[in-house]
Amino acid sequence: MKTIKYLVAGLLLASLSVPAMAQTSQADIDAITKVIVDAKGDAVATKDQVKEFKKAHKKDATALAGLGRAFLEAKNFQMAEEIANLAIKANAKSAEGYILLGDIASAQDDGGKAAGFYEQGTYYEPTNPTSYVRYATVYQKVDPDGAVAMLEKLRAVKPDYPVDAAAGRMYSRNGQLKSAMAHYDKVADPTTIEDYILFDYALTAYALEDYDKAVSLAQKGIQKYPSYGAFNRVVLYASDKQKNYPTAVEYGDKLFAATDTVKYTASDYTYYADALLNVGRIDDAISAYKHITEVDPENKEVNKLISDAYVKAKKFPEAVAAYEAYLAAKGDECTYKEYDNFADIYLEESEAATDEAAKKAALKKAADIYGQIAEKFDYAAVYALFKQANFYHAINPDLKVGLALPYYKKLIDKIESQPEKSAGDLKKLGTAYQYLAVHYIQNDKVADAKQWAAKLLEVRPDDETAKQIMNLK
Repeated sequence: MKTIKYLVAGLLLASLSVPAMAQTSQADIDAITKVIVDAKGDAVATKDQVKEFKKAHKKDATALAGLGRAFLEAKNFQMAEEIANLAIKANAKSAEGYILLGDIASAQDDGGKAAGFYEQGTYYEPTNPTSYVRYATVYQKVDPDGAVAMLEKLRAVKPDYPVDAAAGRMYSRNGQLKSAMAHYDKVADPTTIEDYILFDYALTAYALEDYDKAVSLAQKGIQKYPSYGAFNRVVLYASDKQKNYPTAVEYGDKLFAATDTVKYTASDYTYYADALLNVGRIDDAISAYKHITEVDPENKEVNKLISDAYVKAKKFPEAVAAYEAYLAAKGDECTYKEYDNFADIYLEESEAATDEAAKKAALKKAADIYGQIAEKFDYAAVYALFKQANFYHAINPDLKVGLALPYYKKLIDKIESQPEKSAGDLKKLGTAYQYLAVHYIQNDKVADAKQWAAKLLEVRPDDETAKQIMNLK
């Protein structure tokens, strides 16, 4: 039941929880709420304003509940409860006081008590949907059937209320997305439900990887609620997942041009940048990635994303600088894989280079990173030494010169020192033994060549090169 805390701040179907009231009442509630919240719920400091408010609205249960909700927002539960009871006394046929008592219990992690108050609200004001919806939301985790039954009671007393949408929202908030979708899909016309519920419907479809439906619902939301900019987020995300990058960019542009109070996230910038990269707007993608730290200052992946973008743009010095910043940010959290990826940047640079010297220089930098891996991460040393030796062999494939020889020897020493050797280890040993055997035979050092050929036959009994070397006089 502790998961129902969210009911206080964001409350399910919040915009449906307050019945129509005089504009002056709502204005008064807004004003007193600011006073109480600014005073951090201090009943003594606000007693004069509270007294005046209670006097002006002594028979208005909704206004009094609004006053109590202000204390609830400020976490003064005692005052909130006191005023909730005043709301009940003010109008015995209103559910507002009971709803507030339920919200207070919810805020204190007492789901059972909260459900009891919400249920009382359904008795005293049968046509107020909020009591039913909040009861169902609280009760759903312990008794899903009972929660749905409560919503069906609401349908019976208020046939025009969007019960299926409420049920979908309820299941969504409790993380049961398939059940949420089953109820949402019963809504005949999605454009008849409120903006934030339609948004949740679209977001649920996205989470369930039904990207076509997510896009369709979000586009309907944009048409019905053009100022609700977050619908653009769903189309951006879903289109990027579908690799429909032009559409993703189009809606990403709209998301970041939204006129409402959209709160941007790191994922917004990440998906937008990915789409931009894939339509060739690399500089714009890098700019988008750089915004991530504005909304997520602790994000350690930003510089890796920026580095990847620079690699795609063939701007390798910038890619290296960004990746070095990424490694510095990760610090002790780095594994050999982060360095493995670092070496890949130099491989990309080598492949892109048109000058042979530049190709070899980039390969050498990659090889040196594998040397670092072998030193830093003993558990990955065999892998790293093998890669390092292979890269030096690629830099100069002439076995007679033997540029890779010292690195293959390091690999041999490492594997031979291990008490147990995997099939992969033995295969790597074979490659190293063969390199040394051929190197020495090409340099007319037959005895040395036979030493390594003999070892090669231990791991590759049918190796023809080794046999030929062993047969030399």
